[in-house]
Amino acid sequence: GMHAVLASKGPLVLAYQELAGLSDLTTPAAPALRFSGAVGGALPSINLGRRDLAGARIQRVEAAVNGTTQLILWLMSQGQSYEAALAEAQRIGIAEPDPSLDVEGWDAANKLVIIANAVLGIPTTLTDVSVTGIGGVGPTELQAARAAGGRVSLLAVAEAQTGGPAPAYRLSVAPTPLATDHPLAHLQADEMGLVYYTDIYGRAVATTQERGPLGTSAAMLRDIIEITQRER
Repeated sequence: GMHAVLASKGPLVLAYQELAGLSDLTTPAAPALRFSGAVGGALPSINLGRRDLAGARIQRVEAAVNGTTQLILWLMSQGQSYEAALAEAQRIGIAEPDPSLDVEGWDAANKLVIIANAVLGIPTTLTDVSVTGIGGVGPTELQAARAAGGRVSLLAVAEAQTGGPAPAYRLSVAPTPLATDHPLAHLQADEMGLVYYTDIYGRAVATTQERGPLGTSAAMLRDIIEITQRER
């Protein structure tokens, strides 16, 4: 087999367990499968969770990893209407001509499914995620969050559940007001970020500024370099 580096979420969301079973994620001697650019472009979502937090119990994940809604909600907090904010996001090439996957929360849900499978080790599909888009967010909520020193983000959350026979997480995507002391509250219009809450490392935060495809391309190069170094 051949090594594979992916940035597309589709194969990972629809067939993560099958792909992992064919790769070094399950059998160390098998071909490598890497996809660090699939969740937030340059944001080290996967590497941070899988490698740098090794040995920890991850209690909660919070991720603002959809650039389109980050921009739209930020523009709306500045007083623009939803329609005007969406049009601006489309004009500069951030939003797709059909933005439904982004604004309805499904892009963020896809990324949460990848985190759940790859980092949390929980076999997960989209049917396991409660999804609410940004269509119901109004100016009152946005301006209140801004006045309090925070912002509203479309937040993907994995919350550990206790009491069951096996590890389990409650998974959701929804617009969420972030208080001024939240580590993601001060992300700007073109920034994304995530937070891992753990038992032994405490809180780990990563953010990235995304202004185009360069970050995702760089993440793919990072994965290729890792595979090349592994084979030396």
